[in-house]
Amino acid sequence: MESKNTCVEVFGKRLKELRKANGYTIEQFAEAVGISKSTVGYYENNNRMPDIEILSRITNVLNVSADYLIGKTNTTATKGKTKTVCDFTGLSDTAVEYLAELVKNREYGKLSVINHLFDELKQDYAFYCHEENDDGELAESILGALFLYFDKVQLTKDEWAEIIHTGDEKKDEILVSAYMQFLLNQVTENTRSSAKYFDERNKQYE
Repeated sequence: MESKNTCVEVFGKRLKELRKANGYTIEQFAEAVGISKSTVGYYENNNRMPDIEILSRITNVLNVSADYLIGKTNTTATKGKTKTVCDFTGLSDTAVEYLAELVKNREYGKLSVINHLFDELKQDYAFYCHEENDDGELAESILGALFLYFDKVQLTKDEWAEIIHTGDEKKDEILVSAYMQFLLNQVTENTRSSAKYFDERNKQYE
């Protein structure tokens, strides 16, 4: 599923996260980069992107690549195996390090579950094609249903107002809540059917 976030939004979000993670206040960060506090605010509030020179200064201060800040990669690593794997798969540093730890500790049961979930997602063609059947928005895999749920969670209030609007604010809130519960119910049902299929497929290894 394609992210609805723009480059400006990704930059603002990641800049703010990294600034805080590195222990900088807005004032300290602005001074380190050589820009004003208001400019940092513009960046973090998704109102402006820096030019190449300032972007270079920001990457130096935060010790991160420009590709990460603008959303071209999900890794903060600038070199090594982790960066290669992250760039190839699109996974984050945390995800890659977790998978590597499972391999190192020979946690083959957990790896089998992870592979099963991704196998299901790969087969979830209707989800990938954004097709809807007679029952409405549905994804057949657990991960597909979760992606759909989190995608809807990210909607702003204005976007929700375009989808659900009865003229009664309280009623709209109830409808939004019911819709989100419907999506969560899909996750539950998909988990049950997936677990059954996983159990049957793995009986041969018992």
